[in-house]
Amino acid sequence: MLKKVNRSFYVVAFSCLVLIIILITLASSKFPKYQGMLQFMVLMVIMDFYLWESLRNAINNYTLAFRTIAKILYWLPLITAIIYFAGSIIINIKDWDQNIRTYLTAYIMVFFVVKTISVLFLFLADIYRMLRFVWFFLFKRSAFYKKFKNKRPRFILFIGNSIAFMILLIMLYGMTCNVFDFKVRKVEVSFNNLPEQFNGYKIVQLSDIHLGSWYSDKPLKHAVDIINDLHPNLIVFTGDLVNFSTDEAYRFENTLKQIKAPNGVYSILGNHDYGLYVKWKSDAEKADNMKAMYELQKRIGWKLLLNEHDTIKKDTSFIIMAGVENWSHNPRFPVLGNIDKAIGNVDTNLFFIMLSHDPTHWQYVISQKYQFIGLTLSGHTHGMQMGITTNNYEWSPAKLIYKFWAGLYAMSTGNRTQYLYINRGLGVIGYPGRIGMPPEITLIELKKK
Repeated sequence: MLKKVNRSFYVVAFSCLVLIIILITLASSKFPKYQGMLQFMVLMVIMDFYLWESLRNAINNYTLAFRTIAKILYWLPLITAIIYFAGSIIINIKDWDQNIRTYLTAYIMVFFVVKTISVLFLFLADIYRMLRFVWFFLFKRSAFYKKFKNKRPRFILFIGNSIAFMILLIMLYGMTCNVFDFKVRKVEVSFNNLPEQFNGYKIVQLSDIHLGSWYSDKPLKHAVDIINDLHPNLIVFTGDLVNFSTDEAYRFENTLKQIKAPNGVYSILGNHDYGLYVKWKSDAEKADNMKAMYELQKRIGWKLLLNEHDTIKKDTSFIIMAGVENWSHNPRFPVLGNIDKAIGNVDTNLFFIMLSHDPTHWQYVISQKYQFIGLTLSGHTHGMQMGITTNNYEWSPAKLIYKFWAGLYAMSTGNRTQYLYINRGLGVIGYPGRIGMPPEITLIELKKK
């Protein structure tokens, strides 16, 4: 009887997988924008069936009520993901309630990560079981035919499930306790060509606020208080104000207006500010979203730099503040930045600060061809919102993707040194939490060498 049940389970699992692959192939041609999400769904389905085969056997001896509750709890994340995916096709995701959207994404992501850990250890246990099977079959034939039992080693499964449970707790902690634990990072950067009058000049850098992920403006007000208490000369914002569309920022306008500095607030756009992750009804609607972004930044008093520059004066001296639109080495993100247009005919012997959202712009373009730009400020990476941070050491999975991923970097050419600073972001996207990578407010002090 048990063998029949097992056989039925595998038939159902295989049939579901084939059906989902067929549906995804058809949907990919009709909804190319959702291809990444479709691939994610396939991965979730395969993992869920693979892991459930192990858990199902483990709970066979429990009561019917316990098994029923366990099934519901186990399959609920996958069902939620399917509903989320289908819902985002039927109803434009920008029209969803922001809190529902954020925490549904979090729920799916947290359990996907936890299940992934369990699956990896389950796979390790199966490799061990396969090698053990081959060993007994080839070298211990008598034992193989008489009493060989090829079960998964329990200690590997125990370790995997324990780690998965610990990660679940850590991720929940990161969502509840760390997400708005704002940290001020102070940085001093020295330059030969900095005008004497700007020695000690203070700049606060903000980046990646992602207002679509904030459940209220209370934590944002707290961040604004911290920023203003630093009494900077200038404030810059290096992109990604919203997640999907400009209207996410409307309820925060009054709070954003409170961010003030004597020399004002300069800003640029990040990849999320262009409305690229929404299916618009028409090109005109998408253009209206961009127009709304420009108007919003005017209303809150920010000077948006769209491949242009401005002059910041102090006494008889001045520095050049330039900002480019998004430029990325990754083809997934838009390439709209134009440094030549941003700089114009300005004397390159002057001191330049460049705002560019994606740090790959500095890596592949600015540091290679525009060595006169003394300081570039970027964001984008978030430090992956998780990592290990101590007084002497910092690591994040972002390091596996980006060569320059957070903090201060320097590159020398001749008698000039260029600097890049990457802000770890004030907000969150995807996973609405922070683990070992707190949200950042950067205070940069310029020094004359």
